[in-house]
Amino acid sequence: MSISILFPVAGLLTMAAAVLVWQPVYRHQASIPHQASAVQGLVILSVVLSLLALVALNPVTPSGINFTLAAGAALATIIVQLIYLYGILRHGIRGLGLFILPVTALPLLLVPVLPEAHAPNWVQTTSVLEDTHLLISLIAYAVLTLAAVHAVMFLLLDRALKRKKLSRLVQALPPLFDIDRHMFAQVRGATTLIGISILTGLSWQWMEYGTFALFNHKVLLALFSFGILVLLLAKRNRNQWPGRTSSRVILAAYALMVLAYFGVKLITSWVH
Repeated sequence: MSISILFPVAGLLTMAAAVLVWQPVYRHQASIPHQASAVQGLVILSVVLSLLALVALNPVTPSGINFTLAAGAALATIIVQLIYLYGILRHGIRGLGLFILPVTALPLLLVPVLPEAHAPNWVQTTSVLEDTHLLISLIAYAVLTLAAVHAVMFLLLDRALKRKKLSRLVQALPPLFDIDRHMFAQVRGATTLIGISILTGLSWQWMEYGTFALFNHKVLLALFSFGILVLLLAKRNRNQWPGRTSSRVILAAYALMVLAYFGVKLITSWVH
């Protein structure tokens, strides 16, 4: 049995944590005793299994980092889950888990069937600067994932409040003010990280090749996403965009980042 089976096992554990978080919603309960501890334990176990499977893929070689698609998707998911665990420790179980847990379970479950998931050289680095660029990029992607989930929650809650129809799901969400505050804190963090990622990536290109590959799809999509987020923060500071518009813009920027890091490679793999 390949150790990569640990990825879907980790995905099932994450889905089990998602079920625990969703139980108060469909049972119309305030909370479940020891829910936070159980969810935290399941997510920690999921992270441990994912890390074991990731290490078994030997992503670190003497010549640098050699990522497969499976390793890249798994590491990005692990980073998101670690940030979520930190949130549990600081704020307890809140509405974020209703969405972030299924979202992080999905890539782990799909790792065995992703096209070229285990083909070598999907991402291969050859220098410390490029390693730094890769790590910062994955952290930026993880933080923007959390911002995108908050954007979805904002849109759901805002729509429900305007229609005055508060479903059980909506009632389980944090207050709109808290969602907005956390969402923009994550946007600011993601914007900073994406900016650093672009700078380290361009610096590496210059040192390695003596030129900038600005017309590479990854660079262009990352630049578009960064520009959208910078514009969003500028509009936020001037109170020019309402929360609904801001949330949609965040989702658009996130879609560009998904295409930049994973989407184009997946599409190319499926086409060929």
